[in-house]
Amino acid sequence: MAETQSGSGTDLYSRPSFTQSLVLNSEYSKRVHQRYFKPVVSALYMIDTILYIIGEKDHIDQVQEAVSGLIDACTQDLLREIERLEKLRDDNGVSGTPKYSNPGRYDIEIVSPQVSQFVSLMLKMDDAMKLVDTLWLSNIIPNDKRADTERQWQLRIQKLARRIISLRGSAYREARARGKTTEVETATQALIDKGVDLDTDDGKDLADIETDGEEETEAVAPKSTRRYG
Repeated sequence: MAETQSGSGTDLYSRPSFTQSLVLNSEYSKRVHQRYFKPVVSALYMIDTILYIIGEKDHIDQVQEAVSGLIDACTQDLLREIERLEKLRDDNGVSGTPKYSNPGRYDIEIVSPQVSQFVSLMLKMDDAMKLVDTLWLSNIIPNDKRADTERQWQLRIQKLARRIISLRGSAYREARARGKTTEVETATQALIDKGVDLDTDDGKDLADIETDGEEETEAVAPKSTRRYG
């Protein structure tokens, strides 16, 4: 008797994944994780699922490259900011690194290269905030400059989250235009039934992110050439 696999075509493929431990030290990084990580990773998960259902290689490559490009642009800005902060630290002869009383520890399921890319971005953001805390504790930057930097990067992550969630909406509309709406909805429900924590309402996710942004005081976008003082 031939072996059969339980489930149907809507049960999706055998998805590879692994669990990565994420440690975020600064309170700011923990707050950004709380506000933006779930909707972004959920959007990335759904983009991957929808693209699998559409099944057209050129379209899959186009969307995945767009997502990777958005995350990479933010990552490159963070790397430039880290380089600037390290120079400011070294120019002032500071060598210490702060310890944190309550770091956040998270187990993250890596289900796509873009999720791994976003986790790496979060770690670099935490590195940048540790440098800011180092400069603040060393009395090199005042309270208001420290707070400004945190708010600026929150706005940058907020903008990135909005664009990724918008790409999820675009992928869903593309699936609908190709007559794949039922397959997407069935696959989404199958994932939810398996315990995958998904947000599927683009409007709600975007509204929640906007609300978080309104809670912050007015700030400008971060620039790698900005100087303290």
